[in-house]
Amino acid sequence: MEQHSSIFAMFGGIRPMARAVDEAPSNIAAWKRVGRIPAEKQPHVLAVGLKLGLPITAEHVVFPLGRPHATYDDLPPMPAPVLCDRQTDSQRSADRPSI
Repeated sequence: MEQHSSIFAMFGGIRPMARAVDEAPSNIAAWKRVGRIPAEKQPHVLAVGLKLGLPITAEHVVFPLGRPHATYDDLPPMPAPVLCDRQTDSQRSADRPSI
């Protein structure tokens, strides 16, 4: 099964995608350059892709150049949890009866 690297490749390139979603090719090129499709255009792009029979999902529209590859090894270590049995000022004031 062929794996497409981006939603732009799934549509066949910038110009075919521009024709399909009725946008200027310069807009599609800008989307590709910045690596995101504007939020207000995403539902339309997804609907057009599905209507054309392309195997796209919402993830393809949100991450048009592919999902960033972050593994747990790439992430900084999680800080140790801080446990405290003392109440904050706002918690203490909530326990006091109001006069």
